[in-house]
Amino acid sequence: MKRILVLYRELAGYFVACLNTLCEQYEVEADVVAYPVHADAPFQFKFSSRIRTFDRTSMSEKELVDLAANGGYHLIFCGGWSDPSYLKAVQARGDVPALLGFDNQWKGSLKHHLAGLYARWAIARHFDFAFVPGPEQAQFAKKMGFDAIVDGAYSCDVPRFSAVHEQRSEDFWMKPQKNLFYVGRYAPEKFINELQDAFIEVNRATGSKWTLTCAGTGPLWQERRDDPSILHLGFMQPDQLLDTMCLAHAFVLPSTFEPWGVVVHECAAAGLPMVLSDAVGARHAFLEPTKNGFLHRASSTEDLRRALHQIMTASDQELNAMSQHSYYLAHKITPETWSRSLVNQFKP
Repeated sequence: MKRILVLYRELAGYFVACLNTLCEQYEVEADVVAYPVHADAPFQFKFSSRIRTFDRTSMSEKELVDLAANGGYHLIFCGGWSDPSYLKAVQARGDVPALLGFDNQWKGSLKHHLAGLYARWAIARHFDFAFVPGPEQAQFAKKMGFDAIVDGAYSCDVPRFSAVHEQRSEDFWMKPQKNLFYVGRYAPEKFINELQDAFIEVNRATGSKWTLTCAGTGPLWQERRDDPSILHLGFMQPDQLLDTMCLAHAFVLPSTFEPWGVVVHECAAAGLPMVLSDAVGARHAFLEPTKNGFLHRASSTEDLRRALHQIMTASDQELNAMSQHSYYLAHKITPETWSRSLVNQFKP
């Protein structure tokens, strides 16, 4: 039985699904140290019996260091570099391979150039390889000095969300009233207020044939638009979210800042056509413009309206074809590919 130590910020359902797959399919035991989940997203997780969890807020730096040094691990996975005690624990690991996972996009700014130089000395030298989700993150890893870079660092629970697509009937796309789906925080970087305004305008101009269903909460919740064509559901647990996704004909994520966005993978697996901003990192893997949706410039309400108009005036046949292509793209990355990437790095 192999053993892995995971040092993480806040757990999410997709990460737990990947860990469960790793432990059950590859006979791995995992010790997971993580911070409590965010108040805006109080998810409830189901763990494999091979996973032990520890509350980071109740552990001292010495306890973390002792755990890394004496736990008999074959790999240490550190999610990000914001916790200095996590880095201290990694340094105490001995000859155990260490992985640094992160989703920071390389933007080529002066700030990023300086960060890359700093990371070469303070961070990257303590790790054996970087684990990143896409090309923008891989470029950042190279600037940090990593030679060994593994991609595919994020995967949703593909079988779970694929069931939505596989159970959908052909006549679903022929419904006269269609539903655009948003899931995420009500926060400025999600462009949520601008999305609501743009949707109302485009929907009225195209015959009011769509509704916008929004799932989530956050600091802009009180500013949500009161319009009969928009439904605000608030925070939802995964099972509730899946039920809502079954009713959607397309997905939208117009973020101005979105390093990756696993929700894009979830909606692709569910066979949803999509509208994404060019700030969404996951667009590289799960959106091929015109084939399964449309891309718009981040922070541009005008371009968002243009993309919404394209998806909301697409024919039933076009939406169905986009759905098939989203489903196809989603299967490039799965919990199994994620798990194999880690297993390949384990200490013999």
